[in-house]
Amino acid sequence: MTHTPVAVGMADGADRLTLAEELLQLMDADGAAAGERARRLLADEDGDEAAVVARRVLGLSLRFSDNTRACAELRGGVRLALRLRLPVRAAQVRTSLLVQLSHQGRTQSALREAALAEAELDTGRNELDLARLKVNLGLVLQRLGRAGEALECYAFAEPVLLRHADVRWQIIMLNLRGTLLAYQGRSDSATADLRRAISLAESGGLNTVLITLRQNLGFALLRSGRIPEALEQISQALSLAEALDGRLISALSDRADALLAAGLAAEALENAERAIVGQVESGRAYDAAESRLIAARAALEAGELDRASEFASQARAEFTRQRRYTWTTWAWQVELAARFAGGERTPELLRELTRCVTRLERAGWLYTPLRTRLLAARTAVALGRKAQAERLYAQIAAERFAGLATLRIVAWEAESELRLLRGDRVGAARAVTRGLKVLAEFAGTLGATDLRAAAASLGTDLAASGLRLCLDGGSARSLLVRAEQWRAASLRRAPVRPAQSGRLAERLAELRAVTAQVTEDGLSGKDIRPLNRERIRLEEEIRELARHAPGSPVAPESPLNLRVLGEVLGDRALVEYVRLEDELHAVVSADGRFTRHRIGSYQSVLGELDSLRFAMGRIAAQHGNSALLGAAQAIYRHARVELDRILLDPVRGRIGGSERELVLVPTGSLHALAWAALPTMEGRVLTIAPSARSWLAAERVPERPGPVSLAHGPGLPQAEAEIKALAQLYPDAEPLHGANASAEAVAKSWDGARLAHLAAHGRFRKDNPLFSNLELADGPLTVYDLESLGRAPRVLILSACDSALSGIHPGDELMGVASALLAQGSKTLIASVAPIGDEHTRALMSRLHLELGRGSRPAHALAAAQAAHPEAPAFICLGSG
Repeated sequence: MTHTPVAVGMADGADRLTLAEELLQLMDADGAAAGERARRLLADEDGDEAAVVARRVLGLSLRFSDNTRACAELRGGVRLALRLRLPVRAAQVRTSLLVQLSHQGRTQSALREAALAEAELDTGRNELDLARLKVNLGLVLQRLGRAGEALECYAFAEPVLLRHADVRWQIIMLNLRGTLLAYQGRSDSATADLRRAISLAESGGLNTVLITLRQNLGFALLRSGRIPEALEQISQALSLAEALDGRLISALSDRADALLAAGLAAEALENAERAIVGQVESGRAYDAAESRLIAARAALEAGELDRASEFASQARAEFTRQRRYTWTTWAWQVELAARFAGGERTPELLRELTRCVTRLERAGWLYTPLRTRLLAARTAVALGRKAQAERLYAQIAAERFAGLATLRIVAWEAESELRLLRGDRVGAARAVTRGLKVLAEFAGTLGATDLRAAAASLGTDLAASGLRLCLDGGSARSLLVRAEQWRAASLRRAPVRPAQSGRLAERLAELRAVTAQVTEDGLSGKDIRPLNRERIRLEEEIRELARHAPGSPVAPESPLNLRVLGEVLGDRALVEYVRLEDELHAVVSADGRFTRHRIGSYQSVLGELDSLRFAMGRIAAQHGNSALLGAAQAIYRHARVELDRILLDPVRGRIGGSERELVLVPTGSLHALAWAALPTMEGRVLTIAPSARSWLAAERVPERPGPVSLAHGPGLPQAEAEIKALAQLYPDAEPLHGANASAEAVAKSWDGARLAHLAAHGRFRKDNPLFSNLELADGPLTVYDLESLGRAPRVLILSACDSALSGIHPGDELMGVASALLAQGSKTLIASVAPIGDEHTRALMSRLHLELGRGSRPAHALAAAQAAHPEAPAFICLGSG
């Protein structure tokens, strides 16, 4: 659409009105420019019909940045129109004003403006203006929870807008109706409306309105459980907003909602809080109330109960002031859920939960009533009200066969608890299995590693129920099968690359360059704050791009086959640790028998583990004087003995002496334990695996020919000598040194290698494990880079500190360098879970490769190397030994 501007200050009345009308049309393409030109028009003359239209334009241009001023400008336009006896113009400005009032939460004032506008319009002569008014009135009504009346408004407006070929208002109507249908769970109709609106907006070049349309399409896709697509649409909205006018705030709120649905509660809370700040600053109290509700839900899922209650209370007060009573009920529900999570089980809470369920269902919410009824049922059980609990459970369980995966997971939880309440343990166990199968199917719709790992949290209650059933009278065999059903499932599926994988690769290359520059400038004393801001921006974009990849359907996994496990183990013993809350147990498979052993308190293990890791770090760095180093040695000796006693004494009689090879499956923070440091493990061949299933899968990776890759990164004085020495053992290898050891070159040399060895600085990113990395000549090689390998090295040795560490999510879902390589098909990975001095690492590596050259399997080679160099116990053998 083109506009021929009239020179402001030289126009007569007719030209001024034409220009003002043009500015109104320009609003959706460039709101800021339209607003500025409206100001200039008003500076020239502020008392004619053109000024009425210009004030409307100016008010609309301020609607995202300063809602209070926007309302003031629009009210000024209404007053001027009435003074000039232009009732239709007054109605047109009121049509815009009522929306801005609703943004402030002043819904009753908005309804009054709508009534006044409608009274000023004649149905016959002003049917188009009336249709536009009905569209905006529909928005206010749906915000008040009066969905039926809102849909009537849209039904009135649609044929009129089509008849007049009013594309702009068709887009607005489709946007509002699509959002309303999404709230009602009518996903297909919602996405159809919104995609049609997007097509119209793109054809008309209405880029500004595309921001809201893509946000709302993301919302509709989220309500249908299509999380990657939802995140992609919201990301596009954010990109458009940043390019056009920086209006990111409402999209941050939608992204928080999507992240919460994916199980990323902490990240969702961060986005919601950023949205609240911006919405409050811009006077959008309506949106701020909803963002506070999202923040409350996110804080609840993150276990921050006080903050959840505070956010929910604030949201409830704001919704009440805005007379949005359906939303008030949802905020109340979060307050009640926080009380339940805090341990309250009282008749008062039960009464409030049951009342809340009724109100939530009346309001038309989907997921929330089901979850609230489950809390009520559990409260009734705690109070001994069995009959009431059974009724509540049965109502929830009726939803287990159809609908969104998140709803069906809750319904299967209820079915399991109902069966258990009736004494049907077999039926309860079967319900757990069915529910976890639904969870696996849902995780299969997600392509990104972090989304899959986070999705496991949706099955926490189900998995705990299954473990509790096994621990309360079940066999060791059933406990192992049940533990394996939920454990580290995402590692058995390689991540899916997004459609924009070329763009992802570009951003990763940019991140390497920026990170390398940060290091260089930091060493020279330059201000690195701008570079760090760019690094953070790139990391956010990379994370978002990866999350847009949809999953790929796979056949459901069969239960762990214990017969096959026993056959493959042979003379080896397997110890799998299982945790239920603070209870730590172990299942041992040895000599064809399965036994269960109680280990003790998980928290007591964590205390000793922290002490061990602290001492190993100080000893490796040689940090402090002789007294401090002596104290560190004492802490190390004490912690290793205590951990040995707690973790291995209960199973000692089953695992035999040091001559017997072990396969260990840790849980939780035990994945970060340097197992070779424990006295029982001295001289023992030991393999660590994320799960028994992943160990079996690694055992089945075939031996294959391929090249040997040797490389080293910068900043390690001993690394070049280490790689040159290894090159004598592998004459067919072409070592990568200096600038040649770039991220791209190293990754390419790994692809399909039978053996790869890298000496480099390793960094585990606790804040975001997928940015854990290995430092190479041109910057960091991150987990995102590793996930693009066509075929990971069959055996990979990382002579790098902390390279075996992983971020740990519920279900022992691991995220880090080591877990990424195992997911990509590496059979064996030798890496470190703690710092080790360079001289000790080099000596260990030399002996390790000497053993490998003699034909030893990796786990045997590592055990022999650590027996010769016990000062380097931080290295573990992961995957298959």
